[in-house]
Order: sequence, then C-alpha cells, then structure tokens
Amino acid sequence: MAEGPCLEVALGSQNPVKVDGVREAFEAFYGCATVIPVSVSGLPPQPVGLEQTRRLAMLRASRALEATRARVGVGVESGMFKVDSAWYVITVACVMKDGKVACGTSPAFEVPEDLARDSMSSELDRAVEARYGIRDIGSREGIIGLMTKGVVVRKDLVRWASLMALAGLNGLPQAP
Repeated sequence: MAEGPCLEVALGSQNPVKVDGVREAFEAFYGCATVIPVSVSGLPPQPVGLEQTRRLAMLRASRALEATRARVGVGVESGMFKVDSAWYVITVACVMKDGKVACGTSPAFEVPEDLARDSMSSELDRAVEARYGIRDIGSREGIIGLMTKGVVVRKDLVRWASLMALAGLNGLPQAP
C-alpha cells in the first residue's frame, strides 16, 4: 500500500465500469488511488477507427483534468475498427500526468458485422438493447461479457487498457 494520501485520478466518465477498471489499474501501480468521475458531454456516440477512438479518449482525459484539481487525468473510450471485412471492438485508455501523455489498449475482439452495422447509427449499447433486450450493457458486463458468458467483462478491458497506458507513461528503466 502506498504511503501518504491516495493518488487522485480524474476520469472523463461516470460509467461505474470505467471507474472500477481505472481504479484497479491505478491501485496496481500506485497502491492507492481515488478516482474522481467527471461527466463529459458532446462527444460522438460510437467512435469508429483507432484514430478517432484514441482522440476521444485523450479528449476525455483532458476535460477531466480541466474540471478537477487532480494531477492525473484519464480518458477511456471503446470504439470499433474494421480489418478486411471483420469488425472489432477495442478499448483505449489515455493517461495525462505531469505533462506526459500515454495511451494503451485492451485486447480487441470481433463482433458480428450486422451488430456493428446497427451500432453505426447510434452506439453498440443501443444495438445490443434492440437485438437482445439488454439495457445499458456498457455500464455492466459489456458486449464482451455477453459474448464470453462472463469469462471476460468490460471492466477487464478497461483495466487492461489503463495498465497499458500506465506502462507507456512509466516507460522503461534506465539501462545499466
């Protein structure tokens, strides 16, 4: 456990899954972390492409920092990208600390093309609700939880993406 007060982390989201995943990642690195959820509005509902997903995660981190006195800002965004004819979902986390920025990703997973297509007009949550009757899945297990029968849940993806961003932020130790 870290000595002194917990690291305050401003998160550009109020989604409880993102709060828990980011907290777990920061606690793994720093021993103690307090996540401050910040509402961020005015963003597109379903990012498409790795560039847009990363850009929106960075924007969330920046807005969270601006809204608080925290030294660390985090943005987490899940988006879709296409490789050949297959659609994938990926989570990107960006961390801003002491003037440095680093982003990391979760593992990506393939989603059915028709579900990806349906989500283009709104977002993946809405497409899942329309098809399966499961409301607000992104604030719970996520579509990955549905696809893996709970073996992997959205919080896992948020935690992994946040850990990868923290790895990039910390960098490699000095060579001997």
